[in-house]
Amino acid sequence: MAGWAEQFVERFTHEVEERLAPSMPGAGREALAAAAQQAFDATVDALNHSQPPSASLPVTRLRAADVVAQGLVAMSQATLYRALEQRRFYTTTPRGKTIGRLFPAWQFVEPVPELIGSVLERLSSLPGTQIHAFWVTRADELNELSPAEVLAGLPFETTTSLHPAQRFLLDQPPVVRQQKVSEFAQQQSAGKAGIIS
Repeated sequence: MAGWAEQFVERFTHEVEERLAPSMPGAGREALAAAAQQAFDATVDALNHSQPPSASLPVTRLRAADVVAQGLVAMSQATLYRALEQRRFYTTTPRGKTIGRLFPAWQFVEPVPELIGSVLERLSSLPGTQIHAFWVTRADELNELSPAEVLAGLPFETTTSLHPAQRFLLDQPPVVRQQKVSEFAQQQSAGKAGIIS
């Protein structure tokens, strides 16, 4: 039995074909029927192979080539590195190394790519290691969730359970969550700057 999406696409394709076919000559009708069938098949294939929305945030870190190869961004490696320079994403250094860049995979889960830039801008005075620690460390001010979880509206895959107050915060609209994380980033950045100077 076809799923709801397949039924919808099939019915829509049939309705379009039925309305257009009478006004077309015989060869045109056949071409329309063939084009409609191709569009239907392509749409059903795309729906069947699309990734379901994430239920949690991954804890892995990826090389730029892996980010691009997995289709996590619609950009080349060079464009991804430019986005990094523009503070649209951030990287960490592999453990035990002094060079190399890894992208924490959580920042590519929707809706994070649209929300993270303004927060990263507030953290720009911090060293890279502190930026990653900021994102993944749970905070009292955020109901014992990490800023990454609040920004994404999803727990990390390593989180085993959520308190109702945490779930309530994660269920807030993206703009509200972004504001909370941005305010927290401003406090943290100001606090670290005071300690350093």
